[in-house]
Amino acid sequence: MAVTWGKMAADLSQAQRAAKEGFDFLQLAGDQAGTWSEAEFQKQEAALAGSGIRVAVSAVPLPAEVRVTQRGFNLYVWMGHLKKALQSLAALGCLKLVWSNGRARVLPEEGEQAILKEQALQFLFMLCEAAGNYGMQVLVEPLGPRRTNFLNSLKEVQDFLPRVGRQNLRSALSLRELEPMGVSLAELAGYPQLIAHVQLEDPRPASEARVCPRPNDGYDYRPFLEALKATGYSGGICLPGDADAAGLAYCRGMWE
Repeated sequence: MAVTWGKMAADLSQAQRAAKEGFDFLQLAGDQAGTWSEAEFQKQEAALAGSGIRVAVSAVPLPAEVRVTQRGFNLYVWMGHLKKALQSLAALGCLKLVWSNGRARVLPEEGEQAILKEQALQFLFMLCEAAGNYGMQVLVEPLGPRRTNFLNSLKEVQDFLPRVGRQNLRSALSLRELEPMGVSLAELAGYPQLIAHVQLEDPRPASEARVCPRPNDGYDYRPFLEALKATGYSGGICLPGDADAAGLAYCRGMWE
């Protein structure tokens, strides 16, 4: 089962280097992805030109402080913002949007949870509709309880997404979130159609920073990769921004 290998980047200034290192695609990781001015967009486009690498994936380009699951979230204002960003991302070849910002979907401890879950559902419906116009998928990443209190497992995501009713909505998965969510590797076999993108990193750092797997870091990544391979996975695997040719070779070798 062939997979493609990506690298996270805050912008496209790393495109030439990532291509030389052997990566197949870039994943724009910043919350401002696609929200550039015309001059900034031209700069991004120029950085990508001639590199031979594509921008296949981006974070959902909402500012970090925006909370989808809170009273006062103006769905129509933010969808206008997102539609402009998607137009820029589509011009760069983006095919997948990953919603990995747990703070954006934190629910209150009590009170209006049902209403705010419905608000998140409406947000995803409209985002999928806008993304679908460009042939993009929207991927919701389940996250552990330290990052959010909503959509905390693959099962919860699998049960929630059909309510949105859009065909271009699936899930992303990060190795670092499996243990906090209490998901065993054996459970991955139950979600072969759900997972459409994987982010591979050292799962141990407690900070938000993602760290590329290394041969001498003392962690065994093979069981996760074997469990993923057993599902028939053949999508993209993205490494953190500190990944280089050596890190890519190490991860690719474990997969192969």
